[in-house]
Amino acid sequence: MRRIYILLIIFLSVSIYSKPNIIIILTDDLGWGDVSYHGGHIPTPNIDALAKNGLELNRFYASPVCSPTRASLLTGLHIFNHGIIRPLANPTAEQYGLPVDLKIMPQFFKEAGYQTALSGKWHLGMHLEEYWPTNRGFEQSYGHMLGGIGYFDHVHTSRLDWHRNEEPLYEDGYSTELIANEAVRIIKTKDPKRPLFLYVAFNAPHTPIEAPKNNIELFNDIKDPLDRAYAANVNALDTEIGKIIRAIEDQGILEETIIVFFSDNGPVFDINPIIAVLAPGLTKARGSTAGLVGSKTSAREGGIRVPASIMWKGVLDNSKSDQYIFVQDLLPTLLSAAEIEVSEQIVFDGTDKWQNLITGDVVAPNNDFVGTKIVFDERALFNDKWKLHFRKPVMLDVEGTYSLFNVNDDPFESKDLSKIEVEVFNSMKTTMIGMKQRDVIPLIDPAHFYRYGDTEGGPTIGSPWLEMDYDIKEYPSPLEGFFIMVWVFIQAFKYYWIGLILFLTGVIFSIRKLKASK
Repeated sequence: MRRIYILLIIFLSVSIYSKPNIIIILTDDLGWGDVSYHGGHIPTPNIDALAKNGLELNRFYASPVCSPTRASLLTGLHIFNHGIIRPLANPTAEQYGLPVDLKIMPQFFKEAGYQTALSGKWHLGMHLEEYWPTNRGFEQSYGHMLGGIGYFDHVHTSRLDWHRNEEPLYEDGYSTELIANEAVRIIKTKDPKRPLFLYVAFNAPHTPIEAPKNNIELFNDIKDPLDRAYAANVNALDTEIGKIIRAIEDQGILEETIIVFFSDNGPVFDINPIIAVLAPGLTKARGSTAGLVGSKTSAREGGIRVPASIMWKGVLDNSKSDQYIFVQDLLPTLLSAAEIEVSEQIVFDGTDKWQNLITGDVVAPNNDFVGTKIVFDERALFNDKWKLHFRKPVMLDVEGTYSLFNVNDDPFESKDLSKIEVEVFNSMKTTMIGMKQRDVIPLIDPAHFYRYGDTEGGPTIGSPWLEMDYDIKEYPSPLEGFFIMVWVFIQAFKYYWIGLILFLTGVIFSIRKLKASK
C-alpha cells in the first residue's frame, strides 16, 4: 500500500508540474567527515538540512578525483568508457576534453524541453570550442574551466579563469559566493514555461584554501591557521548552499524540484608524496574522512565514499537509504525521475535507481566500477557486498596489489579477505582485468607535468585562456625527463633520504669510533 501511495504522489507531482526541476549541487573535495551530520566539527547546517529533509544517501560513490567523476556524472559511464581517467590539466600541458561523440546530461534535458544552465566548475576540456559547456547542451554557463582557481583572483596557472558563456569575465568577489549568486539569479529568472536543469559546481573546498575574513574569524578558537582556513572555507560553502535552497523556497518551487547534493571525491589529507610534489598546493587542505581509509586519489573508501543526498519534498524526504549509488547512476536515475525516454541505442554503465530510492528496496551492486589513473592506477569494483581494490604505479610494469573487503560489514576496510574468499576474489579480479579501456587522454607524464603543470593561484599575467594564445609545451627529452623524475623523487622522499644519510653517517661514525677505541 505504501508503495502505491508513493507512486501516486509522484504521478500527481509530474502531472501537475509537468516535469520536475533538476538542480545538482556538487562540491569539490568535501570529505565524508567534513559535514556535521557525520560528526564533523565544522558547522554545516544547510548541507545537514538537505540530508535530514531529503533522502540521505549513505552509500554514494564517486571516482577518486574530479574530472573522472564529472565525466561519469554527465555521461552515465565509468572512466574506461568515457576515457577521462584523470584530472585534465591546463591547455599548455595538454589539449584534451570529454569526447564530443558522447551525449551528456544537459543535452538529454534540453531535448526534453528543459532550460539548462551551469554555474561553477567545468574541468572537462577547453582547448577546442567543441569542448565548451555551451556547445555541450548548456544554454548558459558561468564560472571556471579548470581546477583549483584562486577564490578571490579567479586565477589558474597565472591566467584568469573566470567566464560567462566562455567569454573572459573580470569580476570581483569570492568564487563560492559568486557561483551561488549566479545560481540564485537563474532560479529567480527561470522560464516559467520550462522546467530547469541547473548544475551548480562549487570549487570549494578545493585548494588553494581561502575564505572571507569574516568566515575565518568565526573559527578563531582553532589554533592551526590551515585548519582554521579550511573550516571557514567549508562553512562559507554551506552558507552559500543555504542561499540556493532559500531561493528555491522563495520562488515556491521546492515541491516541484529535485535537489541532488554530493562531493566529487574524498578530501585531501593523506596524498601520495609524488602527487604532493606535482601539486604542492594540495598539502594545505585539511579534510576529514571520519576514519575511512584513504583520501583524494585513492579508491579506498575515504577517497570515493562521499556525503550525498537527494531531496524532492513530498516524494523523497526525512529518510536514509543504504542503496549503493555510483556517480554514473545519476544520469539514468534522474532521467527516470523526470520520465524522459532514452533511445535504445544509448547504453549507460550506470543503472536507474529511482524506484529503489522511492520504495526503499535495496539492490546490491553488480560489478559497479570507479577509479582513476594518475601517478597510481587506483580502481574499485563492487559486486554484492564485496569490494575489490586495486593499486599499482602507472610508471612501473608490475601487476599491482589486490585486496578484497566486505564493505557492508567492514566499511573501514580493516580486513583483507582475498585469501579467505578465494572464489569471490578470483572472479572479481578476472572481471576487473577484462574491462576494456577507451584511450582518450594519455597517462600523465610526471616530468612534463612537473615542468608545465597545474600550479595554483599566483599573479594574473598573460592573456585570458580563451584568447587561444597558448600552444602545447614540448615534452622533455628522455634525458631531461630522467633527471626531472630523479628530482621529483628526491623532493617526494626527502625526509627518507635525510634519515638514510643521517643513519649512514651515524653508522660510519660509530664504526670509526669503535676502531679508534681498539
